[in-house]
Amino acid sequence: MTMDAPRGGPTTVGSPTPRLRIAGVSKHFEAVRALDDVSFDFAPGEIHALVGENGAGKSTLVGIITGLLEPTAGHVELDGERVQFRNPLQARAAGVAAVYQDPNLFPHLSVAENIVTGQYPRRGPVLDRAAMSRVARERLHDLGFDLDVDRLVAGLTVAEAQFVEIARAVSADLKVLILDEPTSALTPGEARKLYAVADRLKRLGTTVVWISHRMEEVRLLADTLTVLRDGAHVRTAPADELDDTELIRLMVGRSVALERVPRTEPLGPARLAVDGLGVPGVFEDVSFEVREGEIVGVAGLVGSGRSEIAQAIFGLSPGMVGTVRIDGERVNPRSPAAMAERGVVYLPEDRDAEGVISSMTIAENVALPSIRRLSRLGFMRPSQERALAAEQRTALSIKGRVGDLVSSLSGGNRQKVAIARWLATDPQVLLLDEPTHGIDVGTKAQVHDIMRDLARRRRMAILMISSDLPEVLAVSDRVLVIARGRLAADLPIEDADQESILAAATGAAGGTDAVEPADEPADEPADEPGGPAAEGASVPADPNPGRSPR
Repeated sequence: MTMDAPRGGPTTVGSPTPRLRIAGVSKHFEAVRALDDVSFDFAPGEIHALVGENGAGKSTLVGIITGLLEPTAGHVELDGERVQFRNPLQARAAGVAAVYQDPNLFPHLSVAENIVTGQYPRRGPVLDRAAMSRVARERLHDLGFDLDVDRLVAGLTVAEAQFVEIARAVSADLKVLILDEPTSALTPGEARKLYAVADRLKRLGTTVVWISHRMEEVRLLADTLTVLRDGAHVRTAPADELDDTELIRLMVGRSVALERVPRTEPLGPARLAVDGLGVPGVFEDVSFEVREGEIVGVAGLVGSGRSEIAQAIFGLSPGMVGTVRIDGERVNPRSPAAMAERGVVYLPEDRDAEGVISSMTIAENVALPSIRRLSRLGFMRPSQERALAAEQRTALSIKGRVGDLVSSLSGGNRQKVAIARWLATDPQVLLLDEPTHGIDVGTKAQVHDIMRDLARRRRMAILMISSDLPEVLAVSDRVLVIARGRLAADLPIEDADQESILAAATGAAGGTDAVEPADEPADEPADEPGGPAAEGASVPADPNPGRSPR
């Protein structure tokens, strides 16, 4: 596939035949209406952003379009013809493909084998492996990705695996490409490559459906916006007709401002203090403190060591050096259990793999860290378990019954369950790694309010790692900037803005707080000749620098 076309807006906006039409689609799961009479069109040659809160119906709609789900009512049309795919392979054969946040590949097959899955070139009855490798290399090259096609997928990073899945989806007859939270696991350089791919596909006439909670990203890329809320279609409009305030109001049904709420409560003594903290080869000589009632934000570029600092404090890094003190007393972070006993808890970024157990109920998840307190003679007391879960469900406004499986919840509510299970232990220090990753703007505002309440009313000390700089500035009382494994700056919130944080993170900040320049660059190198930028595609600036690849 060769990706050359003149640049422009949607190539065929106003075409009498939509590329994809959603006609009165409803989907009911017993008493739950995931979609209710949804109708709107996607035009050929546009980037069409599909936005809405978690639980708005976006994933259900994608499932119906790609053949994973069958609609309860209504239908889908592709280029004017009614279609109902039985499975994603049938949809792919018709030119409709989806790439999800978590790549769905065969880990023990090679990159080339994954890219040509379902379309293996043959020489008679035998697989033509030379042709397979050639096709894979051509597709990756056309997309601006540089990967060894003979590598096993099991050895790839999340971002590399996502590139493989995109290469598998892209073919000469691709009509619709759906990208679901595509940049959540990408570095800034990788995200720029993906922006360029989306732009070039648009110019070739492909409809790109972009699903994202990142408003800055949506603004940079989308020609058209469609808003879903509570399973209903709210509005479809050109992107330049909706400002941010109106867009958020349509998504959540009310105005939501992610703004700083000034703190009026005084800070207490240091709850958490670290001195000379380090993990050889990862980060070194990090010292700071977090006081009672304080929220300290941690920012930095990908690979800077932000998450590893929190993991070391929580006892997840056996090679840790330096000292950790809780309420002035030196502790040995030998294990998470030992730190939890001292009132220190850690909420990891990957909530589904590490933060909750999806196959268990809300009540079981909430009770898990408190199992000793809730059990008698080695047996859990169900009434105590349910009471604790109900208390946390009310406190955090978790949508769902305490007996519901966590797998049935939206991403935002799963995140609240992950927070609730630790809050139920009555901790003193919270280590939060990307606490609003992958959740919608309305739920994000709720999580921010929860954090402020925990710090200001319940007097907890909170260390929050975030790649979302507006979030860091809205929630934090102070900002630590990590660069190349060292503390580059410790900024009072009054002196912090996005420019000063990025300057410190890249080593461009002056003064004694700036980290010394290192031999390696602070971020990824520029695209190689022949990559997306070199081919003339428009590459929007990354709206959210520093996203961790995990």
